[in-house]
Amino acid sequence: MAYINNTAWGTFLENIKGALRPVFQKMQKTIDMITPDKPSTLGLGVYDGFNVAYRKNTTDELVFNYSFSKDIFFEGVPEYKPAEDHVIIEVGAHIGTFSVFAASKLKRGHVYAVEPSSDSSNYLRINAALNRCDNISVHQLALADQEGVAFLYYDTGTWGHSTVSGFSGTGEAVKATTLAKFMEENRIEKCDFMKFNCEGAEFPIILSTPPEVLGRFGVILILYHSDLWKKNSEADLVAHLEKSGFHCEVRNKAAGRGWIIAVNEHRKDQ
Repeated sequence: MAYINNTAWGTFLENIKGALRPVFQKMQKTIDMITPDKPSTLGLGVYDGFNVAYRKNTTDELVFNYSFSKDIFFEGVPEYKPAEDHVIIEVGAHIGTFSVFAASKLKRGHVYAVEPSSDSSNYLRINAALNRCDNISVHQLALADQEGVAFLYYDTGTWGHSTVSGFSGTGEAVKATTLAKFMEENRIEKCDFMKFNCEGAEFPIILSTPPEVLGRFGVILILYHSDLWKKNSEADLVAHLEKSGFHCEVRNKAAGRGWIIAVNEHRKDQ
């Protein structure tokens, strides 16, 4: 067996250390660049008396342009007036600005906030807690035309993610369920107002929901995205909703997108 004396072994180790030292120094510089001692991207603000946690320098900040006192959704749907005991479902709740605003109007009611993105739903939970909205329940899942697992494709930098359009190759697997099953599991007998803003997924969700389930809703606001879902048009949504007892109007049409306001003819006077 070959024998290496202590001096030779020490020289060998020093040579190895000398060769590796520049590598480790370079790695440390890279780590320092990636994780500098900087403030978090978390932003905290107060808007019209509401506390909001958001992601700095992202489209989260644009959301404030149509939130709270500048809310465009209740204002844009005069057919619906929130009452204290109403039930609201928001599909695609993002960081929760609309859910929080809606909850402030439903003192004895409830808001079901559905958001598949793990990151956005965490902000949603924070915002519900910051504003002491005990009448908001957060559901991190995707509504779809079948139960199982869906892939949420990230729309990098905007958090306008979609389960039906592959913005990118990155994303996350999320639990998926149908609207009918969601209503059943949460024991929702009726819903006064439902808002969809789910980047194309509104088509398979609504078209797969039977009329007897849709009939339990009062007013539905659908921000449709025909540019992201190619299999159907807004006319198909309108036809299915009208078959289910709704009167529909299409507003704010532009480049494959717009709003469908559906009012349940059987519930509008209730």
